[in-house]
Amino acid sequence: MSEAKGHFERGRWVVDPVPAPEPAKEPAPKTPIVEERTQEAPQPVQKAGSHPPDAHEQIELAARKAGENLERAINAWAESARQGLQKG
Repeated sequence: MSEAKGHFERGRWVVDPVPAPEPAKEPAPKTPIVEERTQEAPQPVQKAGSHPPDAHEQIELAARKAGENLERAINAWAESARQGLQKG
């Protein structure tokens, strides 16, 4: 008998086929975590309170940055979900 894996079928040794290797899964793209980004937003806002002339501009800039980061995270998640559905 050979050392190949197999089984007996109707009195004869049948070699089992070698399973095809599974394709490597690509890791999901890293996206900024929404909670981290929302926690970062208050820091510039707090700093802005001590500098009244720049406060409005700093708050607006922090809000825009948080919105952009949130939008990127949502788009990356949606793209990852779309790719997963196409593979499946």
